[in-house]
Amino acid sequence: MSQDHRSPVLKAPETTCRLVLVRHGAVPGIAPPTFRGTQELALTEAGQQQARLTGRYLASLDDVKTVLSSPLGRCSDTASCLARPHGLSPILLPELTDMNYGAWQGRSHEEVQSADPKAYDAWMTTPDIAVIPDGDTLDAVAVRVMTALSPIVASADGTIIVVTHDSIIRVVILSILELPLRRYWHFRSDPCGISAFEAKGAGWLVQHINECGHLHPGGAST
Repeated sequence: MSQDHRSPVLKAPETTCRLVLVRHGAVPGIAPPTFRGTQELALTEAGQQQARLTGRYLASLDDVKTVLSSPLGRCSDTASCLARPHGLSPILLPELTDMNYGAWQGRSHEEVQSADPKAYDAWMTTPDIAVIPDGDTLDAVAVRVMTALSPIVASADGTIIVVTHDSIIRVVILSILELPLRRYWHFRSDPCGISAFEAKGAGWLVQHINECGHLHPGGAST
C-alpha cells in the first residue's frame, strides 16, 4: 500500500480565532480551464463584481485583524475589496502564490491532456504523487504554505482573512481536516467562494466550505 502524502497540519490556536479563506474573483482561463498558476491575470468585469459583493458580505465580520493575500494581482485586488471595510490594507505573502504548473502553465487542460496524457491523468487521479514537468509538487506547495501560515495562525486573536488561489485553498482545507493530499480534488473552490473555520478547543470547527450564496441576489448573510 502506498504511503499517504499529507500536508503539515495547521493546528488551531488556543486563542479565539476565525480563519476565512477566499478565492480571488473570476479571471480569464477559468472556463474553459487553463493552467493559470503564477501568471498575472486581471480580474474580469464579473470577477470585479464578485470581489465587491464579497467585500460587502464580509464587512459585518467582527474583529478582523489581518487580511493576507497572494501577491498576484487577481488576489491582491480582491483582497483590497475585503480589507477596505475594516480599515485595513492587504499584507502580501509570497508563500500564498498559486502553484507553479511549469511546462503546462498557460495551456488549456484539453491541450495538456492531448500532448501529455500520462502525466495529465496522474495529476487528475493521483495529484499527491503526480509530477508536472518543471512544476511544483503538492508536497512542496503544502510545506511552503503551512510554513508561512502556521506561525501567523498560532499567534492569532481574532479573524484572519486569506485571499488566495484554488490550489492553495484546497491544500489548507486538507491540512485543517488532516486529510491526505490525494483528496485534493474532493473540494471545490469557486471564484470568491468562502471557506471559514473557527478555532474551538483543540481543533477547528468547519463553518463553511466554498460558500457562494453571497454572490447571488438574495444570497446568504453573515
